[in-house]
Amino acid sequence: MGMTEILSALMLLGGITDNTGKHPTIIAFSEVFEQAFGFSFNGIYDRQNELFKRKSCNLTKTLDALKAVLIKEYKKRQAKALKNKDEKR
Repeated sequence: MGMTEILSALMLLGGITDNTGKHPTIIAFSEVFEQAFGFSFNGIYDRQNELFKRKSCNLTKTLDALKAVLIKEYKKRQAKALKNKDEKR
């Protein structure tokens, strides 16, 4: 379900276009994901329906986890940079 969240969010952002400048269909987009990441959605429309049937508090579990990991890494790198800066003094 995590890849469905990511694919759906990217599609809804609308910033991705094909080589003709048009927005790809959900089928075309899902096929690229399947080839790139080596898995199968086994019916992207069914997966999307399952996603949007979730309770709103569970709608973005994967995206929330990705955000938390990125923030944690950002803070870790900031702390390391600050420590290195203090050591150089």
